[in-house]
Amino acid sequence: MVYFSLMQNFRQTYYPTTFEAVHLIVLYVFLQTLIDFPLAMYDYQHDTNLLSNPWISFISNFAITIFIFIYGFRKAQTKISEVFALRYFNLLLIIPIVVLLPGLQYLVGLLNIIVEKIIPAPPWFWELFGRIFNNRFGFWGAFFKVAILAPIIEESLFRGIIMHGLMKNYKSTYAILVSALLFSLFHLNPWQMTYTFFLGLFLGWLMVRSRSLPLCIIAHSINNIIVLFSASSADNFPELLFSGTSKSNSIFISIGLIILGIMLVILFSMKNKTTKNRMIQSLLNKKKNH
Repeated sequence: MVYFSLMQNFRQTYYPTTFEAVHLIVLYVFLQTLIDFPLAMYDYQHDTNLLSNPWISFISNFAITIFIFIYGFRKAQTKISEVFALRYFNLLLIIPIVVLLPGLQYLVGLLNIIVEKIIPAPPWFWELFGRIFNNRFGFWGAFFKVAILAPIIEESLFRGIIMHGLMKNYKSTYAILVSALLFSLFHLNPWQMTYTFFLGLFLGWLMVRSRSLPLCIIAHSINNIIVLFSASSADNFPELLFSGTSKSNSIFISIGLIILGIMLVILFSMKNKTTKNRMIQSLLNKKKNH
């Protein structure tokens, strides 16, 4: 019993643990605030608009992101391809992602209606979405920011650095749950937290199944593209998809799409799992022979 307790205490841990993951997110937000707050104060006192300047925003975000990535990578003390899970994936996995996400957006959209009734979103929150298109490049500028830049940064942090440690230190279910919760809290407002939590659960599970960060980035990008097109048009895409059907039928179809998507992910990722198990078994057999 004492031996077992000592073995638990001296068990090797990998970066980040749960506490270290929380610390990493807090550090990221703190550094962002450290830059944004002085700019906001300067804008207020001198009637300028430096905080909304796209170049200042890009440079500050880029610098903070690179610092966090280097910090997390060095703490992990392993190969960059391991920390950021730079692995190939079955291209067929994109199909269930496209199938599942509209259903997920529709169902969680219904939950968001309840959240908004309890905590009404202030006008400034909707203004933030309007500002996405207020750039010199219009829609394509918004597309680059929302569908390319954001997925790369957020997935590299949450399904890359953070899940790298969580999957090695804890059971997969715990790693998925914690990464999804941190991903939700990272958005810092209750009107996005509901959906980002469920999206985080799906992306975390996708990482566990595929062990491929590029696939998670593509899935996140597809999700944001759907959101972007919904924001740029008069109709919400998932609602437009289910137009002409009753609410109960739309819910039923959404659940069906999610179940179908999950089954297809399991099917298309099974080959990778089988191949991996064979490789492990082959290595074990070689060790036994020696």
